[in-house]
This record gives sequence, structure tokens and C-alpha cells, in this order.
Amino acid sequence: MTGIHAFQMKLVKAFASFTSVGASMHTHWGWPAAETVHFIGLSLLLGTLVLWDLRLLGVGKRIPVAAAHQMIRWTLAGFAVTAVSGVSFLMAEPTEYIYNSAFHFKMLFIAIAGVNAAVFYLTIGRRTLARGTDQDTSLPAKIFAVISLSMWIGVIVSGRLLTFYRPGWCGTDIPEIVATCVPQKRP
Repeated sequence: MTGIHAFQMKLVKAFASFTSVGASMHTHWGWPAAETVHFIGLSLLLGTLVLWDLRLLGVGKRIPVAAAHQMIRWTLAGFAVTAVSGVSFLMAEPTEYIYNSAFHFKMLFIAIAGVNAAVFYLTIGRRTLARGTDQDTSLPAKIFAVISLSMWIGVIVSGRLLTFYRPGWCGTDIPEIVATCVPQKRP
């Protein structure tokens, strides 16, 4: 057993220990309700973040950068809603996520997007927010925006791939990209 596999097993055990969340998620309306909340949060997050990133890229130059930035509070609210609902999926079916390569990529893209945002605000954020109407943003701001958009597209694609990828216990020793079965009970 490799160190990564042992770590994954500990994560599965830790998330599976939240049995009340798992039980509520497996009720008739639990999973659909959590999916609905997840997509509402994701829509709020991406709807506002894409507008911000597009402004950084030069779209809508008549909108002051600082005014466009006011949407970021809604981006953060959308992220919080999405994160809470996403963790409920993880607690309900940890093996479907912890061993899933699409989930690994999704978490990687979210981490890169977070680091990208942090570096933006720690380096050029203040100068960028000081720009007025009709002013274009700097090349570094545009690069941050492209990275942001790319990472969130990666999050969406990886999130969709979660349902198509199944870990190795699905009838083969090698994980497959497209699910050939839907396991009833996982080890």
C-alpha cells in the first residue's frame, strides 16, 4: 500500500464518519436538493466571476473596474454555497470522490484558482481597482483573468466528468474513464 493510498483510505474514513449527513443525502429528496443548491451556488459564483474576469480582459470598459469588483462579494457567497453542498456529496459518498481522478483535477483547478486570486490581490489588485472608467487593465491583470477563467472551466468540466469516471471496483482492476457499471455498495 502506497502512502497516497493510505492517505486516501484515511480521508474516506474521515468523511464517511459523518453518518447523519450521509443518511440525509440518501433520502428521497436529499441528493436532488443538494444538487440544486450546488448548481445555484455555482451559477452565482461563475455568473459574477466571469463578468469580473471579462472586465479585467477589457470587455465593458465603460464600467469602472471598482464597480465591477463589487460583484466579488456575490462570487464569494456562491463559492461558500457550492463548497458546503459539495462537501455534503463527499460525506455521503466519499469513495466516489476520493478515488476519482476527475475529483482530483477538480480540486487542483479550485486550488490554482484560489492561489491565482490570492496572488492577484497581494500584487496588483489595489492598482487594478484604482483604474477608472474607460481605462484598460494591465497585461498582468489580463493574465490573472485568463488563468481564472481557465481554471473555472476546468472545474466545470471535471465536475461533469465525476459521474462518468468510476473507481476500479467497478468490475476491473484499472479505473475507467467512462463508467461501465454503477456500484451498489463500495468496499
